[in-house]
Amino acid sequence: MKKLDKKLVSKVYKVTVMSQNDIINRLKLYDFAKSAISIFCQQSNANFENYDFVDFKAKFKLVEFKKEKEIAGISHKDIITVGNKFIENELADSIFVLNISTFENWILTVLNLVLVDNKTEIFKSDERSVDISIIQESSNIDELWERIVGKYLQKLPYSGIKSMLQKLLKEFGVKQSVITPDLIGKINENSLCRNSLVHSQKKVNDDYLTKSGIYARFKKGEIIKINDVLLFEQGDNLLRFMQDFRNSINT
Repeated sequence: MKKLDKKLVSKVYKVTVMSQNDIINRLKLYDFAKSAISIFCQQSNANFENYDFVDFKAKFKLVEFKKEKEIAGISHKDIITVGNKFIENELADSIFVLNISTFENWILTVLNLVLVDNKTEIFKSDERSVDISIIQESSNIDELWERIVGKYLQKLPYSGIKSMLQKLLKEFGVKQSVITPDLIGKINENSLCRNSLVHSQKKVNDDYLTKSGIYARFKKGEIIKINDVLLFEQGDNLLRFMQDFRNSINT
């Protein structure tokens, strides 16, 4: 791999650790929430008399509750059923989506660090012209270059996460062989799952199947359910890639 500036490596290391912590902390929250509901149910009385719902209605500004209707408590059955459903569906989905977003943001942040210091790379690509408005809005050459890099990186996510990862490795001179085998393919499938969750009502479509290739784990029309296994596999994939990348540029 090519020789990297020590300050650049230090910045990348810092950003990487922060992003890894964000992913880990969300997974910790998920793991804790599952246990917390069960433990709270076991330690509380039949209808959670020790939990106060007095201020519950006051949190709503537009909804009208019946004056005589008080929200005094909630049953074990309700909290376990609704709580677990929320954790296993909405919370799991949200963390899955957020962790991919954190990972993509990490890629773009790290690429921004290296491209700001390497002003020739962008113009080796298709970005050979500069919008006149960017020049007019910039007060000096450094600000101009930051805007050029920013505009270039805005377009990059549309190429897909596999392309983003290949770009990242290329810019840092890291060979794909130092990355854990199959990791890019697995992360690409994770990203396509995210797309289905957000844009296709969780339903698998042709785009997912075509772009996932051999890593596809769902069939066309199938509804994607993010369970514990998928959620922590995704976290494992993202954290492992960042760890492999960080280790490779520190050598």
